[in-house]
Amino acid sequence: MAGYGPGIIGDFLNLLHPQSATLDMFAVIERMAPLYQELVPETIPYPVFPAEDGMVLWASTAEGDACFLVPGVEGSWRIGVWFRQWAQWEEYEESVPVWLLRQAEGSLVIPGLPLRYLPRFAAVD
Repeated sequence: MAGYGPGIIGDFLNLLHPQSATLDMFAVIERMAPLYQELVPETIPYPVFPAEDGMVLWASTAEGDACFLVPGVEGSWRIGVWFRQWAQWEEYEESVPVWLLRQAEGSLVIPGLPLRYLPRFAAVD
């Protein structure tokens, strides 16, 4: 976790961190995981941490969308996004840095995540 810090991209995407006073990953997970777990498996296909083998919430948007790290095979991870406004689940194979960079440069356009227009990062804490 030392490789990144908490912050906000484009006043839209909140990057959580376990040692943040403002964007505390564990506090957000404790508060939100029960709500997301209610959507499993009808809308969100996987259990949510702290459930065993659950996805880990790592970011949220200003519109209430949630970004998860989804466990894969042999220790790999992929990105899962719950788009609240559309009640829709999407998955991406990229790592988090590549996924963010591709959106900021416009090579990955995701409706509902306007990061190509708002790529500025502001650190918090």
